[in-house]
Amino acid sequence: MMTSLPPPAPAPLSWLGGALLLLLLASSGSGECDFPAEWTGRWFRAGMGQEGPVVITGGSISKTGICIEHGKASRFLVKEEQYNCHKCMVISMKHPNVIQYKESYCDNTKDLRKLCEAITGDAMLYSMFRLGAEPVTCPFRGPLTFTYSKGYEVCSSPVSQVDSCSEDYRLLFRHQACPDVPASESLLEELVCLGWWKEGSNHYLVGKVDHIFAKSDEDRYRCFIYDHPRHQGNTQTWSLAQSADATCQGLISAHEGSKTMTLTKMTHSGHKCRFPSWLAEHRHWHTLDNSQSYYVYHKNTYLRISNGTAVPENVETRGQTDIRLTLPASSTTTTTDAAPTDHRTHHHRDQDVVTIIAHVTVGCKSGYQCLQLYRRDMRVVQVRSGELAYSADEACSPHYWSPTSANLTTLVAVGGPPGPCGPFGRYTVAHSVLPCAGEAPTYTHMTVGCNSEARNTLQLKSSCPEESVYEFHCNGQWESEGVTYVVASPMSRASGGPRRVCFAYSVVSPPPSHSHSRPHTLTITARHDTCIPRQHDAHIAINATLAGQCVQSASSVSRAGGSRGVMGGKAPLFLLLPFLLLLLHLHQQHRHATSPL
Repeated sequence: MMTSLPPPAPAPLSWLGGALLLLLLASSGSGECDFPAEWTGRWFRAGMGQEGPVVITGGSISKTGICIEHGKASRFLVKEEQYNCHKCMVISMKHPNVIQYKESYCDNTKDLRKLCEAITGDAMLYSMFRLGAEPVTCPFRGPLTFTYSKGYEVCSSPVSQVDSCSEDYRLLFRHQACPDVPASESLLEELVCLGWWKEGSNHYLVGKVDHIFAKSDEDRYRCFIYDHPRHQGNTQTWSLAQSADATCQGLISAHEGSKTMTLTKMTHSGHKCRFPSWLAEHRHWHTLDNSQSYYVYHKNTYLRISNGTAVPENVETRGQTDIRLTLPASSTTTTTDAAPTDHRTHHHRDQDVVTIIAHVTVGCKSGYQCLQLYRRDMRVVQVRSGELAYSADEACSPHYWSPTSANLTTLVAVGGPPGPCGPFGRYTVAHSVLPCAGEAPTYTHMTVGCNSEARNTLQLKSSCPEESVYEFHCNGQWESEGVTYVVASPMSRASGGPRRVCFAYSVVSPPPSHSHSRPHTLTITARHDTCIPRQHDAHIAINATLAGQCVQSASSVSRAGGSRGVMGGKAPLFLLLPFLLLLLHLHQQHRHATSPL
């Protein structure tokens, strides 16, 4: 009879396997986690003092603890290693530059739900702001007026003002002091917007406010709450409240805060004032010396000027030197007739000169400016600008605007084909006593528009320091007060050489007694910076005499040949030679056909 053997006993776990199992159980029970990757970075938090910034990386928040468990929504179980306790943190990223959180007391329990339930509605709300954050476009733009209160009466007279800066993320608050209103003061505050978002019916804004009393980031970081704009007729109104410090505590509504403001913007219905249409025919313009670029935006209501050839949107290249012109709806425009010239007969003559009142912003400085725009050619515009005035009504008054002394800027459109030059012809330059004195070129001849039917080049020939020919493509020409102006670009130039030159021609007529025997003389100046005929400081100043028209040399050769023709009398025989060869060939064919076999 066979008996069954008992089953073998299980082999005991090795000490290494047991340790691994315990480690696995411990790690699964701890539930360690990472914070969202977009939170990674260095953050400012009010009250940090000498501790430095808060650093979030992986599952760690410096000076706070490490992530143990990620619960529902934005709840995290965080362990404070210093005190060996746990707390619930409810963390929310309001904007890529803003994090806010509430936290429970630190306790020995690891029950996340229980810890989170201990957070009361009035618990402290902490705010953190990303250090080195990229600014964002502010939610409203100037010019605005505002009244304000710091817990006392409202300061409303004189009214305060908000101006936009050249950059969309900066605003300038000009506080006025009101008599008999406590805590009101004359103060400039510059706001850099770092982030804004909406919760319910309220809108929130975070920024850095700089003023003469700000010594540290504790003084600069502020939070704002504002409501949706209210419309009444042509007026828009916002209520805005500001926090007392960088903790952003105490902001309940747009009507309650350390400082409350009421912003007002006047809107205008009907036809919106615009820059002339011919300015928008070319979106991009350069000044004559290429030191500034002009860009036309927003359906021809907004002109932006930046240094060099920088694109205005490129903040790093543009730097802080940027001008913005915005036409207020109340801007007035006037037009004058201009006598047409042959090369511009297709232009609208009633819009060649336009006077505009524009709102101008340079950095955070702004005001109103009287501008006069001249259409000189399809690709050339000149702008005469007055001084900045505080109000639009004063901009074109004699105190801020004097046409004879106002700055004149010449703009040339980027791109497009060359235009005609003029006055056409071949000119001889009068020589000086010492033609080769110094290193400056001594010019001997000038040719205008003689290269082809396009007549769009200008040549200057020099004899020393060496024989050279300087060629220019003409961009446009016009006549004003008896002076002909031509804007031209050199076909080749040395590094750093001028990109454009403005030539000015003034005709010096001979005395009446010599009007038939002496040809007309041109006084010619050329400048790299502006278009004026002034001679003493011009880059080029010469006197030239008309030696002949562009076609004269060809016609004189024809007349010199006379009846002898182009080949000097041998042309008739040359023209008959093919005919004689043909007759000889036919004669030989006839002889072969009639010869006997």
